[in-house]
Amino acid sequence: MHNNLHLARQPILDRNDTIIGYEFFYRNMFGECVIDDPRHATASVLVNLLNQIGSESSFGEISAFINTDGPLLLTDILRTLPKEKFVFELSASMKPNPRIYDAIRYYHSLGYRFALDNASFHPEYFDTFAPLFPFIEFAKFDVNQTDIEQFNYLPNPYGQMKLIAQKVEFYEMEEAYEALGFEYFQGFYFAHAHLITRRRIDPQYMDVMSIFSLLQQDATMEDICDAFKEQSILTLQLFQFLRSVHPEYIDGINSVREMIERFGKNALMQWLLLLIYSKSGTKAIDEKNSHAVFAQNRVNTMLSLMYKITPDCTDKQLENIHLIAMLSLLEGLLNIPMEALFQTLHPSEEIEDALLTHRGVLGRIYAATLKIESGDLNGATILLKSFGITPD
Repeated sequence: MHNNLHLARQPILDRNDTIIGYEFFYRNMFGECVIDDPRHATASVLVNLLNQIGSESSFGEISAFINTDGPLLLTDILRTLPKEKFVFELSASMKPNPRIYDAIRYYHSLGYRFALDNASFHPEYFDTFAPLFPFIEFAKFDVNQTDIEQFNYLPNPYGQMKLIAQKVEFYEMEEAYEALGFEYFQGFYFAHAHLITRRRIDPQYMDVMSIFSLLQQDATMEDICDAFKEQSILTLQLFQFLRSVHPEYIDGINSVREMIERFGKNALMQWLLLLIYSKSGTKAIDEKNSHAVFAQNRVNTMLSLMYKITPDCTDKQLENIHLIAMLSLLEGLLNIPMEALFQTLHPSEEIEDALLTHRGVLGRIYAATLKIESGDLNGATILLKSFGITPD
């Protein structure tokens, strides 16, 4: 089971039954909702959603509602995420302190959006969350734990917020809350939480930590890019993350190095920190993922063939062949159609031809690598014969 990742998704609808957002819920490696560490749960949801599944197939152009842990707000991780795509829910069990209050005010000033999860009229809840009310866009009420009469007889401090009734199970519940001015609804009456299961394509914890340490030591961009060349799964996840939330950073790139340089060291460090949080406290054995071995073998085979064909190959040629390997793995391991990748990436004509039609030296190398992987050495020999490459 730990070869798969799991994530639950439930729609939030308006009065016309139009989906305005999806809430995403943590699930462990067995598909269970067992949360031992809220920070780990939040980080896991974001990593699974953005690094592996991808935003395009999971929520597209509508908002993603994510339960947010307090300490995560004290990092710069949120700044690597586009504010227009997310609503961060503040749990009623959160214990805000002055630093968290300041962080929410700061992120709100940048345009980030927040929701109160399980909002309440209880005095203790007011004491805790009232200072944040000016910075909250949505208030979510659990209809099973809310005395609906309170909206009629008590001053309503939530009046400036957009109200969401959650855990709605019957039409009468929707009707009653709609009469109170609620605009949005969520619950089994509309749709159950849908469990999303995907193949887990994970880097090892120590691999993530090694590059994070390089960044902490202010290593050169050259050293950081060299480290990524040895971590194909980590590179794939960065591709998918940027494709999910910052496609402008990969538009027209001709190398992995160019992608990393555009993203920048500070943002890269926060992204790696998110991965570290997603792995912290897990009891799963951090084994070498079989997909990681496959991915690195493809990269190594293609680079080796390039050296055989052109011993004095340029850095640009090596970067091109590495990029072709990465893009082919995105299609093979993360199931992203090549045509969809090209719509985001807009690579050079040489790289596009190599991947789609196997033309040119780069295309021949890619095609021969596929033959070698499938055990067809005769086919690989035919493709490489004109370059003087023998089966041996």
